[in-house]
Amino acid sequence: MKAILNDKAKAMLSGVKAFLIRCGIPDMFMCRFVGMYFLISSIVLQMQRKDGIDALFLWKDFIKAVPVVGSIVWLLFGFLLLTAIYYLVPKKFKIIDQIVLLIGLLFFVISVTWRMQTENYYFALCITLVAIVFMSYLMGKVSHQGLEKIPDKITAIIIAIIAIAVVIYVSVTSILRHRTFSSSCYDFGIFVQMFWSMKTDLTAVTTCERDMFLSHFYVHASFIYYLLVPFYAIFPDENTLLIGQAVLEMGGLIPLYLIAKKHGYKGAIQIAVCMIYIFYAGLVTPNFYDFHENAFLPTLLMWLLYAVDTRKYILFYIMSVLTCIVKEDAPLYVICIGMYFMIEEKGWKRLHGLAVLAISGIYFVLISNWLREYGDGDMMASTRFGNLTIEAGDSFISIIKNVLTNPTYFFSLFIHDTSLLFFLEIMVPVMFLPFMTKKLHRYLLMIPFIIMNLVIGTGYGYAAGVGYQYIYGPSCLIIYLALLNAKDISYEKRNVIIAMASVASLISSLCFISSKMGFVDTYCNRPQYYKNLEVCLDSVPQDGRVIANTWFLPHLADRKEVYIFDRNDFNTNPDIEEFEEAVTGLKDMQRYDFYVLSRGDENTPIAIPYLEEAGYTVYTETEDYIVIYVSPEYKASHAS
Repeated sequence: MKAILNDKAKAMLSGVKAFLIRCGIPDMFMCRFVGMYFLISSIVLQMQRKDGIDALFLWKDFIKAVPVVGSIVWLLFGFLLLTAIYYLVPKKFKIIDQIVLLIGLLFFVISVTWRMQTENYYFALCITLVAIVFMSYLMGKVSHQGLEKIPDKITAIIIAIIAIAVVIYVSVTSILRHRTFSSSCYDFGIFVQMFWSMKTDLTAVTTCERDMFLSHFYVHASFIYYLLVPFYAIFPDENTLLIGQAVLEMGGLIPLYLIAKKHGYKGAIQIAVCMIYIFYAGLVTPNFYDFHENAFLPTLLMWLLYAVDTRKYILFYIMSVLTCIVKEDAPLYVICIGMYFMIEEKGWKRLHGLAVLAISGIYFVLISNWLREYGDGDMMASTRFGNLTIEAGDSFISIIKNVLTNPTYFFSLFIHDTSLLFFLEIMVPVMFLPFMTKKLHRYLLMIPFIIMNLVIGTGYGYAAGVGYQYIYGPSCLIIYLALLNAKDISYEKRNVIIAMASVASLISSLCFISSKMGFVDTYCNRPQYYKNLEVCLDSVPQDGRVIANTWFLPHLADRKEVYIFDRNDFNTNPDIEEFEEAVTGLKDMQRYDFYVLSRGDENTPIAIPYLEEAGYTVYTETEDYIVIYVSPEYKASHAS
């Protein structure tokens, strides 16, 4: 009898064990539970956020407001539902738990980083660490071969949808940033006027950049701008530049997709590779700092790297030349890529790398000397490379000599207290893959990042900021280097690292760009107000010589003469320290037909008495923001 009972108990336990195994327990228990936990947590977070309770800054109120019992009930219900689904579906479809964990994890990281009250990268870094741990766990629960079975067409469609969505988001938010008067003369007004000039007579002349008639090409040798002129001629509007910048930045995704495909990245892993690029903070974030020529670099450099990777030599030469004319320092990218190619290639084909190296090097020397002699090269060199020059006006040759003579000092500039966080912002989204190689020549691709960002950034803070244009180019080389090094890692480890990097890139990007939705809120709350401001500024005649507040200037820059109004436009007594008391008048008033002033500018109430004393009268104004004065001469000449 006892033996019979033991046999029944064993049979019952065996049945229970078989039932649990068919339900995915214990194998899928953690995956299922964590996935549902992240989903429920994200939903609760969104509900509380709607009520104005922030989980980070009002954490005590958040905890008190969380429906604990209800959350537990929903968690158990979701767990049981997933268990039933797993039990019922055929074996080849038993991936519901992995899908829920992926969705839950992504929903959670998006929820917690979307529109944080502060762009706190340390918080984003903490979320990244949590996310990559669970992403690593998830990758251990899926078939890596199965991940690659997604058809190429589906993969391309998914990538295209994500990329287009990001381009639309960047375009809309940056346009509304401009429409809410958050763009200034530097660096948007100067380019609006430059493109108006290029559309008119192809001269690229501005007046607001250096307070005189001067071609922008005497400041920066950015002849690449001519490629954008036809589009601006068709759509002559400031928004064309902002949309164009977003498209150019994302344009590098196409060659990256082809490079990834060539190196064997397929299906979901190829999507993850492209997500690293799409959401990489060093590429998407600079779009919100007005407009710059560096935005051409992602498209040009990625095609250049594709040409190197596939040995397409004609494309190699074309993209090298186009990259060189982006800016006077852009040849550095080509020089580094040329040196890398010479070592990577074998036989006589190395001569292609040598030829490109020679062409870009010669152009770099010639254009630098030309800018120093005829343009603004001395000022730009002293501003950017001041921490590597001994005497003011030292040439780039002198800078190279200084670096080679004292490498100790040069190396000390790599990581500084001002650039350490920036270094993490750039390297964490690629999981430090650029350093995971024994092939020393690959580090040649890191030189632009080291020089243009880390070294220059110690003395010129903008260069070591993820939100500025100086990181566009180095980001492309860093991503390409990450892909090369990942290929050398074992198959499954490579896939895990790529998956983690894609999530890390998403989190860092959301940390920086989701707050830009504030421009949408600002504009949508008062659309007619901002339209009225535009109408007020548009009323200034096209032939008028205008001096304007820096925030108004981009809206007035489509004209021959426009100048920035600041404290340099006042005559002052040098013996008096207090500026307001030191002012004795306005400089060169006869130079301007219209003064476009902001009531919020502290200089406006100082300037108005001098304007009225000189006979200037109010041309038009808005009640709380803009006041425009017209000169008596212009008013008299246009009285009829």
